[in-house]
Amino acid sequence: MTSTSPSLDTFEIRIREAMRSRQALLERDLAELVAIPTGQDHRPGLSRMHDLFAVRLRALGAEVESIPGRARPAWLEIRTGTDTHEEGDVVSVEPPPTLVATFRVGDEVAAARPILCGHFDTVHPPNGPFQSMNSIGEGRATGPGVMDMKGGLVVMLSALEVLAELGRTTDWTVVIVPDEETGTYHSERTLVEVARGHDVGLVFEPALADGSLVVERMGSGSFMIESHGRAAHVGRAFTDGRSAVVALARAIVEVSALADPERGRIVNIGPMHGGGVTNAVPHHARAWGNVRYPDPETQRALEAEIHDAIAGLDASLKGTDPEAASVAVRTSFIRPAKPETPKVLALAERAREISEAMGHPMPFASTGGACDGNLLQAAGVPTIDTLGVRGGGMHRPDEFIELASLAERATLLAVLLHRLDRDGFGDRGGSSRRIPGD
Repeated sequence: MTSTSPSLDTFEIRIREAMRSRQALLERDLAELVAIPTGQDHRPGLSRMHDLFAVRLRALGAEVESIPGRARPAWLEIRTGTDTHEEGDVVSVEPPPTLVATFRVGDEVAAARPILCGHFDTVHPPNGPFQSMNSIGEGRATGPGVMDMKGGLVVMLSALEVLAELGRTTDWTVVIVPDEETGTYHSERTLVEVARGHDVGLVFEPALADGSLVVERMGSGSFMIESHGRAAHVGRAFTDGRSAVVALARAIVEVSALADPERGRIVNIGPMHGGGVTNAVPHHARAWGNVRYPDPETQRALEAEIHDAIAGLDASLKGTDPEAASVAVRTSFIRPAKPETPKVLALAERAREISEAMGHPMPFASTGGACDGNLLQAAGVPTIDTLGVRGGGMHRPDEFIELASLAERATLLAVLLHRLDRDGFGDRGGSSRRIPGD
């Protein structure tokens, strides 16, 4: 559609033009963020990102807090040594903090309260050849996290900055976590507590390849199966040994049989580790796994069935041989499913109206992936969570962004925030705040 489209009012057209004029700045911001390594819990990079966003958000008048993270269970750490996990163990390194920025207009108007959520971390290692943003032609650029989700963070920040520059004041809360890619264990409690009381959740995961907006996600959980046997020399005392690897293999078969993708029950196991040499019966073995589920009932059933399967196998092994290797399992299913609800669809329709007014179709979609949008919605906040950039190669060393989507998606967000404040959402009415130029 052209700039005279009746679907965008005069102020919204000003937003779009202001954002288009910032395209070069958006790309420079993105290149700066991409050059800061934040993959695999790289603390120096996470701290730099945290400080950079704290400065920019304070410049908008926000109150910025750094909330300490919570330690996560040690067994979640994938290890290949022969050490064992003690019950209740936690990772000893101090967890990285969560950034929370709050802006209130201060006019005592009961306006819609959106919470905007993103993450600093990526999946890419903090060393190696994939360390910066580089143009690859045809309006694309590659770089670690350029799509997931440093591009999304630029979208979020630039939308807030343009609204401020144009004199449009709205209430908002920003939460940026340091550990979404590893399950949001450090920041889950903070995110859920801050989310409560907000009217809408907006998350900046990348759009799907065709620009689709995800309105429904599966939940995600983690587990670890561990076996303890008895070591022995293979040649001299093989029958004295009790193989932890063999017991673990049987456990893997038992748990893998619980998968039923057609019913939305996904069970994946790997990586694994057991033993150290081929000429000794292995005394210790373990495997880590991930599950996906479409609803709370399936979540509860899968978790219970995994525990039952391992307990049953352990009893069976001991029934055959009292000295048999033992098997046990630990589970942590903290990301609930994010269902499609009437309020989610109503919020998604708001976004689609704006996208289509800008000339960009926005289909709705479901995905098996999980993100922090699952946690926001579980806290009672209807959430849409693929408001970030378009691109491809997510989580791969050829990850790329469609550079035009920076201004496009930032415009979409700025207009959406403007309309949510003007028109309200759900039971929350519009604010009647002055719109610049009216």
